[in-house]
Amino acid sequence: MKKIIPLIWLQSQFRWSLCLSLASLLVSCSYNDVPIGSNSLNSRNTEEQPALSGNGRFLAFVSNRSSTQQLLLYDLQQQKLIPTPRLNRRNAIAQSPSLSYSGRYIVYSTTDRGRPVVGLYDRAIGQSQILTPTYNGWVKNPSVSPDGRYVVFETTIRGQWDIEVLDRGANVELDIPNGATVSAPPE
Repeated sequence: MKKIIPLIWLQSQFRWSLCLSLASLLVSCSYNDVPIGSNSLNSRNTEEQPALSGNGRFLAFVSNRSSTQQLLLYDLQQQKLIPTPRLNRRNAIAQSPSLSYSGRYIVYSTTDRGRPVVGLYDRAIGQSQILTPTYNGWVKNPSVSPDGRYVVFETTIRGQWDIEVLDRGANVELDIPNGATVSAPPE
């Protein structure tokens, strides 16, 4: 004769094993094991929206370390934050970063006079510029091509969410690996 195991007993055993699994996971990922410091990758504040450069060396992310949301750049090779003067502006939140191949160009969404816009920061000259100052619609989720010439983003300029491709032009100094060749884009 088969012995029937009560459903309540099975449910309690499942809950118990689930609780033990979660507890062991929390202990193994102890919060104290995370390197904390003003120049480390993680801090005791929120770190989110990571973007990796094409060469895998730089990581851009959004953090609220200074009690304000800001876009930070971290060098994974040197294991330190990289200064980005004039990237973060007062009273403007930078978010959704994207990096070119070597991290020279950082594209992000921010606000300008209360409207969302796409910004581009050039690390070589330490300057930011707004790429979409005259767009009538909303913009979000920008991304830069590895060479830094093209920027794509979502926009509502036609009354619905569409994708816009912005060509920064043939005269843009490209972010390409040393020794790489560049071919013309297809016509």
